[in-house]
Formats: sequence, C-alpha cells, structure tokens
Amino acid sequence: MKIVVICGAGASSTFVATRMRRAAKTIGFDATFSASPLASFAEQVGSADAVLAGAHLGDALSVVHAQAREHGVPVAVLPGDIARDREGTQALEIALDLVARIHTGSTPRKEHTMATRTVTIASSHGLHARPAKLFSEAAKNSGATVTIAKGDGKAVNAASILGVISLGANTGDVVTLTVEGDNAEGVLDELATMLETDQDA
Repeated sequence: MKIVVICGAGASSTFVATRMRRAAKTIGFDATFSASPLASFAEQVGSADAVLAGAHLGDALSVVHAQAREHGVPVAVLPGDIARDREGTQALEIALDLVARIHTGSTPRKEHTMATRTVTIASSHGLHARPAKLFSEAAKNSGATVTIAKGDGKAVNAASILGVISLGANTGDVVTLTVEGDNAEGVLDELATMLETDQDA
C-alpha cells in the first residue's frame, strides 16, 4: 500500500508523511508514505494507492484530482490545520478511511466527489465573528472537507472559525469554496447560500 502526501513545495508534506509513518508503525499498519511536491506529483501518482492532498493547494487541487483520476487513484483533502497533528494520527485516520473505502468497494478506485465555486460575501460587515461562526459550524456539521480562500490567497479550513476570520473577508469580497465528500454539490449549495445572504441583516 503506497500513500502519497502532496503539498505545494514538498516540505510540509514530508513532515506529514513522516508523522504518519510513525503513527502507522505504532498500530501495525503496513504502508509506504511518500511526500511529493506538486511539480513531481504526475510522476508519482501512477504508483500510488491513495493520495492525501493539502488543503492549502487551493485551485491546484483540481489538477491533483484530474491527474489522480487518470490512474483511478482516490484522493482525500487534509484539513487546513493538519500541521498541528504532531502525532500523525489525524492524517493516518483519514488515510485509513480512504483505504477502507477502496477495500470494501464503497469507493472503488475513485476519488471523493469535489465541487468548487466562487462566492461574493453579502454580510454587511463581512465574515466577522457572528457570520464566521455560523458558516464554520455549518461547514463542520456538513461532514465534508471544506476549504475557503479569499482571492488568490491561501485556503483555510472552513470548519475553523479562527481560520475563517483570519481571511479578513469583507462585504463584496470574492471567496472560493471547495467541498470534498458525499453530496459535495449539496453542501456547496448550502454554504454558498449562507455566504450570499446578509447574516447581519
């Protein structure tokens, strides 16, 4: 079993892969964890059984999914705060879930459904405390992996209220929502509607 971890440059994916390797050894899970920068992902994906992608890849996630799809390799997006997973257990849990789906046939060599959309912030005071709280709670409760990015900025975990507030998104700003998981389009519709509604009214 080969699991490839990918990020933009490669350094952070190396940390994640190393931590996952230690966590896997602890529970006796036999797998190879390989770190890959985006630039060389196309060369590695063909030999992978599963791929874990960093949420900060933003728009490049669509490239990762397309390249993985060509080889029938499933992809899961890691949470934006995965760097805090010091023991590697959270990332390993995501990998184990992906592997389990492959083996049971519920995800037969197929990546999770992913949907992306640009949305204009409607709340009159932007994504400050209250709208950010409502949005992040909805993202968390959706059961999907959701990221949000302002303009060309770094994508953050939409389930994190601090991450959402840190975007500094004001009324009229355009953000990009990316949802991965079951019913991705439905979740995207719900979250997009929230952002396009003035929660301060």
